[in-house]
Amino acid sequence: MEFTKLSLKTVITILILSFISLSIYAQETVNENDLISIVGTGDIMMGSNYPSADKLPVADGKDLFRQVKDVLQNADVTFGNLEGCFLDRGGNVKPCKGKNACYFFRMPDRYVNHLVDAGYDVMNIANNHMGDFGAPGRENTVKVLENAGLYYAGLKDVCETARFEKNGVKYGFCGFAPNSGTVKITDLEYAKKLVSGLKKDCDIVIVSFHGGAEGKAYTHVTRKPESYLGENRGNVYEFAHAVIDAGADVVFGHGPHVVRAAEIYKDRFIIYSMGNFCTPDGVSISGINGYAPIVKVYTDRTGKFVKGEIISAIQRDKTGPALDSNHLSAKEIKRLTESDFPETNLSISSEGQIERKEQRRQQSSDNDIFYIQKNEPLACVPDSAVNALLAQDVINYSMQFIGTPYHRGTQGPTSFDCSGFTSFIFHNFGYKLSPGCVTQVNQGIKIDQKELRTGDLIFFKGRNANSERVGHVGIVVSNKGGGDITFIHASSRGVILDKLNSSSYYKPRYVTGLRVLKNNNSSI
Repeated sequence: MEFTKLSLKTVITILILSFISLSIYAQETVNENDLISIVGTGDIMMGSNYPSADKLPVADGKDLFRQVKDVLQNADVTFGNLEGCFLDRGGNVKPCKGKNACYFFRMPDRYVNHLVDAGYDVMNIANNHMGDFGAPGRENTVKVLENAGLYYAGLKDVCETARFEKNGVKYGFCGFAPNSGTVKITDLEYAKKLVSGLKKDCDIVIVSFHGGAEGKAYTHVTRKPESYLGENRGNVYEFAHAVIDAGADVVFGHGPHVVRAAEIYKDRFIIYSMGNFCTPDGVSISGINGYAPIVKVYTDRTGKFVKGEIISAIQRDKTGPALDSNHLSAKEIKRLTESDFPETNLSISSEGQIERKEQRRQQSSDNDIFYIQKNEPLACVPDSAVNALLAQDVINYSMQFIGTPYHRGTQGPTSFDCSGFTSFIFHNFGYKLSPGCVTQVNQGIKIDQKELRTGDLIFFKGRNANSERVGHVGIVVSNKGGGDITFIHASSRGVILDKLNSSSYYKPRYVTGLRVLKNNNSSI
């Protein structure tokens, strides 16, 4: 950025504008004691008793929320998405299209007590698994939640909205999904009608949606309609903006089983997916599927966003979410937000603090101009670029581990060896690589050095440069041609970046490249 000498007139103008901005900021500052705190979490499926009790958690689930309970209880309102019905036995099991596409979630009635004990106030029941056991499952879930004193919404013509009051604040809640029996995310006019009706007599309106495609390849918000297994899962971007236009104050998304970006729209907060939160069995929690953020939003009493926080938690086993000192959820949401919504007035730190950006537009007066960097809105992601985005996601994800120490035979996340690092990174995106580079080299399509692209693997000989045996592996960050290749790898110095051409050690040891990401044919 270039700077030029500023005239006296310009300096005075800037000082005046700064004074005005500070004055406005002072007027808009809200007393911390007047803020309303709302916590949201993603999918909750505490264990299924169908077809047998084998998938129920240890200690009958009573410890599932133990490690995060204090955080969940420290809010005015705590929300979660109930991914399955409450039913001790029976029900009308949904038809199954194929063995690999069918999952049935039926939680024992008594498990509602775990939600109450954890501090939940309101649950979304608009999602695909609420209908796993037909009308008996839906009806019993409503009865169980009602008897437990929890609020709920999301079923068409049954419980489309909920209203409740806490500490003198009136809340409205509604949930949406693309599935049969739910209030449809695809019917924007009806959604806006429900939200505007709530806003007429509620101070804060919370909207939940279950939408978007599923899986590790679908972390980005495309701003277009999304489908999965032939089902229209809605345009979550269009939906979120429409309900805020109608009066929503906070929008919590879920459905993809991975986290997605956040944004501010008209001073209201949106998180497009909070991933899996408490899914000890029956739902994959490997890699990024195990990220379990707790999103805490602070608003004023009109619903205007003031600040927020992402408290990172993670699921690594069947014992429920645990707080994560590495802040992996926060880092991933930060990365996706900066990628998908560079224009949003939202700043997320690596530790999860959410604040407004100080946005200033470029201003000019005659020849007196001062410049402020300005991001342009992200265009819709074309289908042809999906694999290119996935390749870049692999690199962005791997970068957060730079500096992680090397230890032979380890596969992360606190230490890696070379093939342990590559297998760990790719596993987070659904690719299962063996933990040894000798076998990894045969798990994709071998390619010439000049054809290497972002996200490809790059293999080297070991310490003996005269041997033909593969002994080291990294991930290509970029290839500018002529051997100008940057790669990230776990070396004896830890996870670092290296350049092939400038390395007297790796350049003569290069063996081959390998393409693992499917159809990675878009230039980065």
